[in-house]
Amino acid sequence: MPATPSKAKKSKTIAPGLWRRRLFLVILIAISAFLAASFLGQIRNEVCQTSSLLPTFGLCPAVLVAIWDLFYHLGGNGPWIPKIDGIGYSDALLPEECSVDQVHVLSRHAERYPTRNAGARHLQLLDRLRSPEVTLKGSLSFLESWTYFTDPYSPAFENLTAAGPYAGTVQAFNTGKSLRERYDHLVPKDRTTKFWSCSSPRDVLTAKYFADGFFGLNWSSDGSAHLEVIPEDEDRGADTLTPGDTCHNYTRDVEYGHDHGYRKLDEWQRVFTAPIARRLAQVAQGLDLSHVDIYSMMEMCGFEILARGSSAWCNVFTHEEWSHFAYARDLLHFYRAGPGNAYAGVMGWLWLDATQNLMSNKSSEDVYFSFVHDGDIVPVMAALQILNEHSVVQELPSNRMKWDRRWKTSDVVPMGGRLVLERIACGTKFQASPKEHFIRLFVNDGLMRFPGLPSINKIKHAVRLADFQKFVASRKDFFGDFRQVCNLSQDAPDKITFLHQ
Repeated sequence: MPATPSKAKKSKTIAPGLWRRRLFLVILIAISAFLAASFLGQIRNEVCQTSSLLPTFGLCPAVLVAIWDLFYHLGGNGPWIPKIDGIGYSDALLPEECSVDQVHVLSRHAERYPTRNAGARHLQLLDRLRSPEVTLKGSLSFLESWTYFTDPYSPAFENLTAAGPYAGTVQAFNTGKSLRERYDHLVPKDRTTKFWSCSSPRDVLTAKYFADGFFGLNWSSDGSAHLEVIPEDEDRGADTLTPGDTCHNYTRDVEYGHDHGYRKLDEWQRVFTAPIARRLAQVAQGLDLSHVDIYSMMEMCGFEILARGSSAWCNVFTHEEWSHFAYARDLLHFYRAGPGNAYAGVMGWLWLDATQNLMSNKSSEDVYFSFVHDGDIVPVMAALQILNEHSVVQELPSNRMKWDRRWKTSDVVPMGGRLVLERIACGTKFQASPKEHFIRLFVNDGLMRFPGLPSINKIKHAVRLADFQKFVASRKDFFGDFRQVCNLSQDAPDKITFLHQ
């Protein structure tokens, strides 16, 4: 008699329909989590900015823990991020009869290594931390095997980062590709398009990588585009992309000029770093840490992320301490070249005036790209007054943190941060009357409202071109004449002349 076969184990198979339902559920959960994070993040911002109780009782730090992103606390030392603070929507679609017919972009250089001054501070601190007399423990023990993110003997200070997930070279190229998809219809096929950069090597290189993405890799040889480099010389007067270099009073006024921001930064550094220094004294025994030392450590977090993609320095500090660092960076920019600086408005007005003049030419349907430093974009924001404090006098305290402030450096001028002004034409080919023209503003892809200007129902946060031009003209009366405010001679250039196609 043949052997009786053993009973086979029943395999647990899942019906195709059940697989699809499970996959759908996973996708639904992922989408819900993403939307919830964005929604809760917005609630967090609104609650901490509008509530008088949470800041008073010190509860905002607890709220911050719920939805928190380090990149929004690096104060401009981190990778490019979209602006979300104060942005309650993402719908930027245009009506069918409307289209963008002119674009102006003012962009910061892409992700870079620290400046020479900041890098020198970092290396000096590291030498002290590694002294034989210092014992490193706990959160700083990683320094026993850690290396600086650029060769100390041949540092790449001020250059674009070229490796890692946040390489500045790649970011600039990808930004060019992204904007080409959006503004492809404005690129002429039969003539060269000019674009501009200030003369800093990191800005020039950013402009070139951007052009590779926007115009194509052969733009410099096939005649599709031409880069004009504008020198950062102090004798150019108003005919410049870098008015902070040419406004004499701004550079020489030690109380209210360029150094105003550094003084406010120092005041807040001494306040917020004191408890951190006491805490880290326990894990860096034998070393007295100053307020500048703590600030330098926090800087290295952002810059190492740009160079390597991550940093052990970031975990040394709490979420609340990162919020304090972000506020330090806000004070620096707010008072150095932003709404709290006496010269910012008149400096930022120059680029706005040049763009509104170009917008007057209805037949010009072009793109205008300019690459500068964060200190050249911030004055334009001050001139626009879109992130001013809700008070006549523009002030932020430097002895405590103001939770409901409007100025957030992190998502205003991150590395690669950009300001985009679009001119929009509305009308159909069957319409006998001339097309209507409107203006709208994006800051790091966040659609911004023009305060004080009449809004229209047709396009979110757009204003009529005529109203925008009147506003820009009124800002000259408000801020003053560039040559007079900056103490320049009457024969110095009084406007930008190179910005044209």
